[in-house]
Amino acid sequence: MYNFHLYTLASTGFKMRSKVFSSRQEAREEMYRIIDKNGMHVVEKYDDNHFKTYICNNAARFYINRI
Repeated sequence: MYNFHLYTLASTGFKMRSKVFSSRQEAREEMYRIIDKNGMHVVEKYDDNHFKTYICNNAARFYINRI
């Protein structure tokens, strides 16, 4: 099965450029790489089917959305 969806990774409360990925897994791996590199950790996650919000311990929010 082919995946024809794209996923964006964006943030508020943490300065980064939005990025586009060919899979949700790639976007999530990049988000965790950024989080780990900056000494943050996820304290809450909201899952709204195609839209994921991750809230970190420093109030930064990361969003992975299907486009």
